[in-house]
Amino acid sequence: MVRMTLAIVLGVSSGPAALAEEIAFNYRPSVAIKPGKALLLKGVRGKNCNDPAPEWDEVVAKLPVSATGTFSDGGLGIVRSRKCGKAVPARGIKFTATTKGREKLTVFRDRVAVTVF
Repeated sequence: MVRMTLAIVLGVSSGPAALAEEIAFNYRPSVAIKPGKALLLKGVRGKNCNDPAPEWDEVVAKLPVSATGTFSDGGLGIVRSRKCGKAVPARGIKFTATTKGREKLTVFRDRVAVTVF
């Protein structure tokens, strides 16, 4: 009986319902942040709708150079994809402000206006 209960619990936690419990990444077209602070800019999904979230190495290689901060792995979560018509696994992109200034970045085809004050 214990084995059956464990199998049911594991099945529920690793199925599609698990996505609903993950962090939902939202795209931020503009951010204002102080040096030393960090925030999640957006999430990036795999190339196809059924792909798992990309690895950080794949994401970081395609990020722009920033004059006002650095990017780091925002972890795993989901994005609500219009193209896919559903929530899909995604890798978060975290931005940490380092230097005061303003810039406009293109992060995976999305424009982001950054102000570090």
